[in-house]
Amino acid sequence: MFTKKRTYQILIAIIGIAFIIYNYTVKSSVSELTDSYIVFPVSIALFLFFAFMYIKLDRKND
Repeated sequence: MFTKKRTYQILIAIIGIAFIIYNYTVKSSVSELTDSYIVFPVSIALFLFFAFMYIKLDRKND
């Protein structure tokens, strides 16, 4: 499952869509500290991890 580039494309899209939905719905009820120290760094870390794995897999296939 995690050996296909398509999987990482889908995971990156899910992280992006979830962050957009969070910004427009839940963010107003979450404290600013929680948002800046937990939610934002976790979403960025997941995005960068999946992007790194996608690039690593892409280079492996070349």
